[in-house]
Amino acid sequence: MQSKLLPYNVLPIKDKFLLTTRYGGWILLDKEEYGLLLHHKYDSVAGKLEEAGILATPENLKKIVHDYKSINLNMFTGPSLHIVSVTSRCNFNCDYCHTSSPIAKGVDMTRDTAVRVLENVFKTPSKAVTIEFQGGECLLNWPTVQFIVQNARELNKIEQKDLHITAVTNLSLMTQEKMQFFLDNKVSICTSLDGPAEVHNKNRPYLGDKATYGDVTKRIHMIQEEASRRGLGVILGALPTITKHSLSYPKEIVDEYVKQKFYDIHLRPLNYLGIALMKWSEIGYTAEEFIAFWKQATEYIIGLNKKGIPLRERLLTIMLQKIISKQDPFYTELMSPCGAGRTQIAYEYDGSVYTCDEGRMLGEDLFKLGHVTTHSYTDMMSSDTQLAVVNASLLDNYNCKTCAYLPWCGTCPVINVSEQGNILPKIKLSMRHKIYFAQFSFLFEKMVEDPEVEAIFRRWISPEFTKLPLPTELTVSCNR
Repeated sequence: MQSKLLPYNVLPIKDKFLLTTRYGGWILLDKEEYGLLLHHKYDSVAGKLEEAGILATPENLKKIVHDYKSINLNMFTGPSLHIVSVTSRCNFNCDYCHTSSPIAKGVDMTRDTAVRVLENVFKTPSKAVTIEFQGGECLLNWPTVQFIVQNARELNKIEQKDLHITAVTNLSLMTQEKMQFFLDNKVSICTSLDGPAEVHNKNRPYLGDKATYGDVTKRIHMIQEEASRRGLGVILGALPTITKHSLSYPKEIVDEYVKQKFYDIHLRPLNYLGIALMKWSEIGYTAEEFIAFWKQATEYIIGLNKKGIPLRERLLTIMLQKIISKQDPFYTELMSPCGAGRTQIAYEYDGSVYTCDEGRMLGEDLFKLGHVTTHSYTDMMSSDTQLAVVNASLLDNYNCKTCAYLPWCGTCPVINVSEQGNILPKIKLSMRHKIYFAQFSFLFEKMVEDPEVEAIFRRWISPEFTKLPLPTELTVSCNR
């Protein structure tokens, strides 16, 4: 085999040109180098192009194939994330809630349904399985949570999967006993913390509008202290959802995560679903408004890192894992086709099965795959619904195929339906597309502008990052 220049997409980034192949190879060339390439006089940069996977040779062909498989490992597994909504009840009244309803009877997962859910979970061919409890507020159906945890561990003695269990909870009902059960059974915990008290309480009050910040942060400290005492490392995560109210507090939200001793903050935009959709004029914003907020907050995070404070923006870290580490972080939306139904499935409290968590939130059965009592695993995975989601989320169906960010990006059919009323969207008009494009561009612009920032980004994707020392004080002494 002779050397061959692979088809590539190109995008100007500051004074450089970003070249990428659909296999995940990429390189930044200066104007002179790019000019030589255009005129097929690239001998002087052939070594760089070969190392980057833009130029295929007998020496690097196996690496190009290996990197493509590594970035797209999701194509070769089965559903690894199984989201189990054990109840639709909740004791919070969040401004942007997608699924919750006030405390009521008749909306909890029964033990019989839980048994059928577990049977389905362990039918996946994936060697790794994560069971994630959702709701509503999952702790309102504590007996079923305990039942699933205990029985999943027992079943796995036979199945021998790489089993992880996590609980997504608002923490308000977390007691010492529940915490001890989770830690004893290696259940990690994720909560929502929307920022300092004035932001969190506005976005996430109790039913009746009582403030929740104090209760949530008290339990954050309780879990962190017990995990530290046991030497467990990081077992608690949190994320904020950004509303219109949040947009005025980019630094304060970041400061709160440093104060609460987190290593990660996922600055998550609103989903155009449920109550958020109905209240969009009150809590929503444009893609451009979110991007401005996100850039300001992320610039501040980078500044903290330059001062020795370890905090990373989670979605940017996920992108960096794909771009630099050539690893698949299994983030459902950043896949083509998207991971809904392929890497993730969601179980409603009544046993209904959906392609993903967003699919069960839509309020209709468009993304329903079946039911654990009436449909087999094989039938659901090969259903017309599953095939439609795969087809609709292939970026090659859109003019994305000429985009430099094609090897790392994706789209969400559920959000597309909610925003545009069609599973096949005008993708350039999609809010999520605009946000992703801006975030990818920010990443490369920062690496071009500042070698120190590139070094920070590389630290973010190091497994040693969460072992870096956190500030000893619970306040941030940084210039605003």
